[in-house]
Amino acid sequence: MIKMPKNEREAIEMLREYRMANPRPLLPCVDQTEDDISAYYRAAAEGDVAVVRQGYGGMTTYFVGKITGKNARAGRVYVDCRHGGGSAFYMKHGRNCFHPKGQTDLIVPTPEVLAWAAEHPQGSFDFATFRGPEHGPAPARERRAPPDISCR
Repeated sequence: MIKMPKNEREAIEMLREYRMANPRPLLPCVDQTEDDISAYYRAAAEGDVAVVRQGYGGMTTYFVGKITGKNARAGRVYVDCRHGGGSAFYMKHGRNCFHPKGQTDLIVPTPEVLAWAAEHPQGSFDFATFRGPEHGPAPARERRAPPDISCR
């Protein structure tokens, strides 16, 4: 039998316990950093694969397209795909040039991302867009030594 909460605080605690026991799976791009995105799109050439992530109302959709042009001086990459949110993105961090604080940005097209896009062509509500405490720590990444800036 399901225990009903007596007040709001108890209901929130019950929800928290449920989420810790039953975490939503993570999106494959959740651990990508701005440095990863910048490195990929600065090195990419016209015709290479690009992936646009669009989130709205808790639903995430990946759109796979092609790079149609680059403007290195302005730091932009142009993408041709069917997402409908403008085709210009900043290479530095992958945000949309026309709505940089919006819900559409570029991600690196890893094999996991492309497989997820093929499996969920209409998007999905069932995946977490950030790593919460229920998912454990982030995987270890290579750390570069800071540059030596001492005066000699």
